Amino acid sequence: MDEMKDERLKRPTKKKTNHSEKPKNRKSQPSAPKKKRRKPREQDRNPEDSLRVKSDREDTAVLPKGKMPPRKKKRKKLTKEEIEKRRKKKRKDNIIEIIKFMLPVVIFAIIVFFFILNTSPHMVDGDSMNPTLLNKDRVIVRRTKDLQRYEVITFKPPVDSEYQYVKRIIGMPGDTIWTEGSDLFINHQADELPDVSELSAATELPDGTIKVNISEKALEQLSQLDKIPDNHYFVLGDNRNNSSDSRAFGLVDGQAVEGVVSFRYAPFDHIGWIK
Repeated sequence: MDEMKDERLKRPTKKKTNHSEKPKNRKSQPSAPKKKRRKPREQDRNPEDSLRVKSDREDTAVLPKGKMPPRKKKRKKLTKEEIEKRRKKKRKDNIIEIIKFMLPVVIFAIIVFFFILNTSPHMVDGDSMNPTLLNKDRVIVRRTKDLQRYEVITFKPPVDSEYQYVKRIIGMPGDTIWTEGSDLFINHQADELPDVSELSAATELPDGTIKVNISEKALEQLSQLDKIPDNHYFVLGDNRNNSSDSRAFGLVDGQAVEGVVSFRYAPFDHIGWIK
């Protein structure tokens, strides 16, 4: 029993160690140095980041290092000849554009006037229709045989001429006519000749009577009639002092009439309908 006690006493007793305490004999080790961040090299940078705007101004941008902003090209000063040349070219281009726009309109108008409306163009030569029509006026004639009083018509005259005449209708078929000397009287309201006493007195002529002086050739034709025959017309020029018309050659046959002058298309400052 005694021996066993001795053995227990000889065993070294184990001390309780506190793990939170560091051993005194262990030297404190220095902490590992922090790794420094490597700065990105120029070639590692994203090229899009270098062009990112660095301020609120929209016109300020950062260019990559080593690159210079592009220089603005200086405009070359043009000479007077070059400026004039460019102006002429621009004017020419504008005219071409206008022609391209107007050409279909003109073609359509030609088709309508000459084919659908049955018309033909003419140029006035002379001053017999002043002031209604002037020399060199360009007009459209509507081809028709349905004629009305005071309309301006074109016709082939009953005289030797290469050209058509343009005159105004004054006497219509059925109008009462009579002559006295070299004077012709036309009345579209009277149904018969007036009394002999009224023929010599202008103040006693029936209302609406027109008196004109006619040539011997016209007198030979008209003195034998008391009314204008069917499909025949008495025409006068608006410029009575300078017009060769029915006063010189007599009545116009309806078969010789081309049509009615309805529209003037030139000159441009006189465009309009003819009355």
